[in-house]
Amino acid sequence: MSFADSIMKPATLGRIGVKNRIIRSATYMAGADEKTGNPTPKLIEKYKELAKGGVGLIITGHTYVNSNGKASPRQLSISSDDNISGLANLVSEAHGTGCPMIVQISHAGAFSITAEDGVTLAPSDVKNPMTGRPCKGMTISEIHSLITDFAKAAQRAKVSNADGVQLHLAHGFLLTQFLSPIFNKRKDAYGGEDILKRARIVFEILEEIRYRTGEDFPLWVKISVTEGANEGYSSLEGIRLAQELARVKVDAIEVSGGTFYGDKNLSPSRAGIIAGKNEGYFAEEASAIRERVGKTTQVILVGGLRSQERMVNLFDRGTAEAFSLSRPLIAEPDLVNRWASGDGEPAECISCNACSRTAKAGIVYCPVMRDAAEGIWAPPPEC
Repeated sequence: MSFADSIMKPATLGRIGVKNRIIRSATYMAGADEKTGNPTPKLIEKYKELAKGGVGLIITGHTYVNSNGKASPRQLSISSDDNISGLANLVSEAHGTGCPMIVQISHAGAFSITAEDGVTLAPSDVKNPMTGRPCKGMTISEIHSLITDFAKAAQRAKVSNADGVQLHLAHGFLLTQFLSPIFNKRKDAYGGEDILKRARIVFEILEEIRYRTGEDFPLWVKISVTEGANEGYSSLEGIRLAQELARVKVDAIEVSGGTFYGDKNLSPSRAGIIAGKNEGYFAEEASAIRERVGKTTQVILVGGLRSQERMVNLFDRGTAEAFSLSRPLIAEPDLVNRWASGDGEPAECISCNACSRTAKAGIVYCPVMRDAAEGIWAPPPEC
């Protein structure tokens, strides 16, 4: 099938109607107010630009569900009812262009920047593998409070008129840490040698979200199908987890992988991706998941996608039903409109990851494309 007849056709993904099968994957943009976590006018304008750019659906950058779960400066918050109005404005701007929006909900755990007394929470008393600092293992009471915080966050997303929520189980944040044998050494009901036992908190969060938001509110998850770290969980375990997530009827699973403390060669945001050569580096795992989850849960692939040809090939093979992009849409917010116009050239993103270093300057942007627009030539940043 052609790109126009497959990827660009309207569809229903995870119970949400979309105009095409290209999704803006959750991306930290650093554009929220530092004190409140509410979106600033500049951030709202950036999301509006993305929606106008033609994507079928936008997933917000990760939002923290309570005040000690913040991962980065100027990160979006969904930890308070005071955040509902700002999120509603964000959603409204996307809807005004005909683009649905899902809110991703998360907690940083061991990597929080707002932990009380500088001691971060984790599943167990372990050392942060990146800083060497000790983490405090969560009590049962703290786990139960966190489950409630996630569910209340989902309620706020629904009140803000978002089209659904995505639970962030990927890339090394707290729910990944519960899945991880590196972080989770618990001997109680929230730990164990089996990944499904370590995932108990995830299933209880999903159950509580369903209870508070109703059966009709779309509930997606994003997973790191493999931890990508020594002594971490494997892709086989991640695939088993995806099967169980489908069994409890999550509406869509976005398949990513790796963590920021693991092997850089197995990270979720790999450098040196070349269109037609090494795109879609979690495709094999996504295919295995799709074979096992049936028709009720849809599979979305993210990671190094750059060309129409690769997406059409993966779609035709049944690897995934939709495709998520992040860095290409930082470089070209109107990429999907360009493709829809008949321009078949791959995304201009060169996978240098320079965008990840722009957060301190304000809202994340692509310095390579900015310099090109200003007529400045410079060698690509080191990969």
